[in-house]
Formats: sequence, structure tokens, C-alpha cells
Amino acid sequence: MPAKRKRTVSILLIAAVLYFSLLFAGQYWRSLQLRRALAELQAEIQIVKAQNESMSKEIERLHSPAYIEQKAREDLGMVRSGELLFYFQDRDKPSAQLP
Repeated sequence: MPAKRKRTVSILLIAAVLYFSLLFAGQYWRSLQLRRALAELQAEIQIVKAQNESMSKEIERLHSPAYIEQKAREDLGMVRSGELLFYFQDRDKPSAQLP
């Protein structure tokens, strides 16, 4: 085999190896990015599942008349007819902050 032909084959072989190496490196980098994105999405899914579970439990509690009454008393300051509601002012808080 002539030296010129050997040199051409060697150059083509080196070029092919470099091309496939760069192609593989690009695919490897993309694979790493996709794995990171997948891990982030899986973590987000777990957070949303926990929130969904919490909301489902809240919905179940909202079907209870006792819980509805508790929330109305605590959050809205509501009282039953005939009951008196007393507000005690903290010495640290000005009276304008009372509900």
C-alpha cells in the first residue's frame, strides 16, 4: 500500500473517531441534563402529591360540622347566638389590631 494512501486512510480514520467521539460526548452531556431534569420533576411531583394529600384531608375535615364550627370560631371570630365573645388586648399590641 502506498504511503500516500496509508496517510489518507489514517486521516479519515482519525476524523471518523473524532466525529463519533464528539457525537458521543454531546449525547452524554444531553443525557446528564435530562437526568437532572427528571430528578427535579420527580421531586416536584412528590411535593405536589404531598400537597394533594393535605388538601384531600382538608376536604374530608370540611364535611364535618364540628370542624366547620371550629374554623368559623377560630378564623372568623363567629359565636353562637346567646354566647359572648371576649377579646383580651395584649399590652404589646395597639388596640387598632383587634379584629
